[in-house]
Amino acid sequence: MRSSGASIRQLALPLLAWVLALAAGCSRQGSAGVKFEAVAVAEPPLVWPTAPAAPRIRHLANVATPGDVGARGTWFSRMVRVFTGGVEPRVRRPHGIAVDTAGRVFVADVALRGVHVFDPVNGQYRFLTTTGKRGFQSPVGVALDAVGNVYVSDSELGEVVVFDAAGKERRRIREGLERPTGLAYDRRSALLYVADTKGHRIAVFDSTGRPRASIGSRGTGEGEFNFPTNVAMAPDGSLLVTDAMNFRVQVFSPDLKFLRQFGHNGDAPGSMPRPKGVALDSEGHVYVVDGLFDVINVYDASGRLLLTFGGAGHGRGEFWLASGIAIDRQDRVYVSDSYNGRIQVLQYLAEVR
Repeated sequence: MRSSGASIRQLALPLLAWVLALAAGCSRQGSAGVKFEAVAVAEPPLVWPTAPAAPRIRHLANVATPGDVGARGTWFSRMVRVFTGGVEPRVRRPHGIAVDTAGRVFVADVALRGVHVFDPVNGQYRFLTTTGKRGFQSPVGVALDAVGNVYVSDSELGEVVVFDAAGKERRRIREGLERPTGLAYDRRSALLYVADTKGHRIAVFDSTGRPRASIGSRGTGEGEFNFPTNVAMAPDGSLLVTDAMNFRVQVFSPDLKFLRQFGHNGDAPGSMPRPKGVALDSEGHVYVVDGLFDVINVYDASGRLLLTFGGAGHGRGEFWLASGIAIDRQDRVYVSDSYNGRIQVLQYLAEVR
């Protein structure tokens, strides 16, 4: 028999999601935002690789609560504490992650069934969720377009929910999707790329949600997939796909022609037994999250391993089922540290050779 406290918390979760959505516009605070670089100097530097090699990646900060980006003492925070036993609202189980040009960090949270929006520049926070009959069940992927629309994939509902820049739900994309997960938006072509994991394909939609293309079917050959989970756009317009159960990343041209692949199963450095999130920095290096070893592997464009950083644990620079990854214009690297309930922020320092 469940305790009364557990029952109350379970009943409160849908109500909490409603409060989060209602309060989205009230969770603002205009104070100066947190500078991740300033946070980093409060503790001894953590860098990879270690001395005497030149550092290439530096840990900057962990983000789990609005307070971590300077959003403190808001009405929103006080309201949420009513439903969480006095605990500040925080990231519970982060997955997909995206960063806009203004530096805001969007984090899909499977446990809270919504998307955290952290604004480190302005010290603001809000939460996006659905309020209709078909509320989020398992939001796992997030992507952003050039006009501020937010795309969120729900793997259980089998659809992508689209919010406008004000946080209002506008439409849902579901045609032909079985289990959508990772998302990527190409601002040049105004196309949305969806990893349809159960369908073993990549589906492409235009800005209105109409299907435009589809590539892949189940298999191990070039251009075939075995449970693809994440996608990323390269600076040249090519598409990278983490082909999870084929233990590899496949790369496609802007017109979706197969170009190359890299990765393999195993336990040697650079192997991909559980490839998850994928992202690229400003110099075209490919970062692939491996969920089994809790590391991030960095490759050059051809798939040559350059660096591995991270490891299993709960401290700075350690991960417990890392999943999503995003990189902003300043080459800050954001990693969803799922079971540690936080986002780890790192900085790419110099060219990795």
